[in-house]
Amino acid sequence: MSGTRECGVCWSVYDPAIGDDVWQVPAGTAFDDLPADWRCPKCDSAKEKFVRPESEAEVSPVTALEVAYRAAGTRMAGLPVVNPALGIELFGFRAHEGGWAGVVVTPWCMNVIFVPPAGEAVVKQGTKRPRVFPSGTLEFTVGTLEGVGVVESCSLFSPMGDFPDMTTARRVAQEAVDALFTREPAVSPTPPAPAPVPSRRDLFRRAFALR
Repeated sequence: MSGTRECGVCWSVYDPAIGDDVWQVPAGTAFDDLPADWRCPKCDSAKEKFVRPESEAEVSPVTALEVAYRAAGTRMAGLPVVNPALGIELFGFRAHEGGWAGVVVTPWCMNVIFVPPAGEAVVKQGTKRPRVFPSGTLEFTVGTLEGVGVVESCSLFSPMGDFPDMTTARRVAQEAVDALFTREPAVSPTPPAPAPVPSRRDLFRRAFALR
């Protein structure tokens, strides 16, 4: 994380090891060497709004998560599963069950991500585990990301070839976040005739189907 800067408005990270695709800044460019008119690619804040983390411990899990995904994006550039019309963005991350949860959009997938709390017992990679949200229960797969540690993911879309542009991906991601943290209405005391209950994944796919 040496040489990184965090936006004081949206906490987006500039990592010299990655550079900035939006401003076409090549990897290896130090923050101090960025153009004077460079601005945050996520919220358009001025360069002066960026601050230096005082230590690794002060870098939030969400910040580390974005850095890790951007590094992965650099490694995956040009692969057939990558949709070049899309970028990498995090949506709606907030504290949940002692950890952090939100949606990550990349050119190759859109996932609900949960970063477990630091003190939680570690389970084997690949393990399926449920997480309860206001909207209900989702099943996550346990994995790891360099610089972050244990992360759990629930796939919404993969690959991302059906998304024509980032505007569409942002809309769907925001809808997913809103649905994730919205409590489902109580069941009516006189419900209609029972119908097949779709899985949580089916609900997400039906709600966020591209039009």
